[in-house]
Amino acid sequence: MKTNISLFAILILSISLLSFTSKNEISKCYILFNPDNLIAAEPERLPETAEKFRTIKTDNGEVTITRIDGYRILFNNDKGVPFVNLKVELSNEKSYDADQKNLLENIKYLNEHSKNMETKDLIELDFNGYKIYGLNRNTIEEGSNLGTYIMFPGNGVSIYFYFNNLKPEFRTFSSIEDYKKQRDKFLEAYTAHLKKCPN
Repeated sequence: MKTNISLFAILILSISLLSFTSKNEISKCYILFNPDNLIAAEPERLPETAEKFRTIKTDNGEVTITRIDGYRILFNNDKGVPFVNLKVELSNEKSYDADQKNLLENIKYLNEHSKNMETKDLIELDFNGYKIYGLNRNTIEEGSNLGTYIMFPGNGVSIYFYFNNLKPEFRTFSSIEDYKKQRDKFLEAYTAHLKKCPN
């Protein structure tokens, strides 16, 4: 009888630990994505020794957001150069709402204090039911970054999309309109992948 009780207790404890772990880890759905026209590099995980928070700028000064785990994945074009820099970060569960607000304020700050931006307000995109917020340059002739976007799919996760500007010899786009088509193709494919992913 004692053996049965002990086994039952171990089983309950194991289930509890597994459910706790799943809430505090980034699902593979967010980091394992292979688009048709780009080559995904190996995901790089944030070192365990990294700070569990970081500071960002807003119009109200510097604020702190939590970051208890994270990954970076580069997506290279057919010339072997990264066109998309994707970052996935996990917030402390209790800080997720505040982190979302501060991250949007940071994107607004970047938009207001950068040159040659497409709009004064944040751009809002919608792909497969996911809202994506960000900023965009109005030219491919300046800046190392053409667009910066962020998405909040839930579960404490924030996803950043950085679309790199490239030297003419490494580009696969010839104009800002062409870049936007490639941007939208990536966001459409990535969000469709999330929609189908079991987690």
